Amino acid sequence: MSETTMNGGCMCGAVRYEARGESFGINHCHCHSCRKHNGAAVVTLAGYKADQVSFSGKERKIYESSPGVVRAFCGDCGTPLTWEGDGGELGHIFEFHISTFDEPEKLVPTGHAFDLERIAWFDIADDLPRYESFPECGPVLRHGPVKEGLPKG
Repeated sequence: MSETTMNGGCMCGAVRYEARGESFGINHCHCHSCRKHNGAAVVTLAGYKADQVSFSGKERKIYESSPGVVRAFCGDCGTPLTWEGDGGELGHIFEFHISTFDEPEKLVPTGHAFDLERIAWFDIADDLPRYESFPECGPVLRHGPVKEGLPKG
């Protein structure tokens, strides 16, 4: 059986990466920090252990967003690329912004992280579990979107 390889990079192509093997998790993240880093209402990330990842091209720029957590981006075009930090039993991990992959449609989300930080007027109409924090750590709050609190269309 051949190993799955996913490639990606920034908008201008200066920073490229390769992720080998299966992702340990693909989730929509609603936390304030991810939203702020991307300027988006929600961010979708695919996680890989450090030994599954390699980079090529220009060095990515690193910003320490909180103790032990860095976010990488392209210094030329500014594309946000990763959330990086300690994944507990997984060791050091890289979570890639899904739209930086060359074929993001191959990475299907399985849940929502930090649902309590979700912007009140935004939700995604799927039946995936919504977690209080990281899917591996927090309890499931509910499955599917909220029933109350969204604007009437």
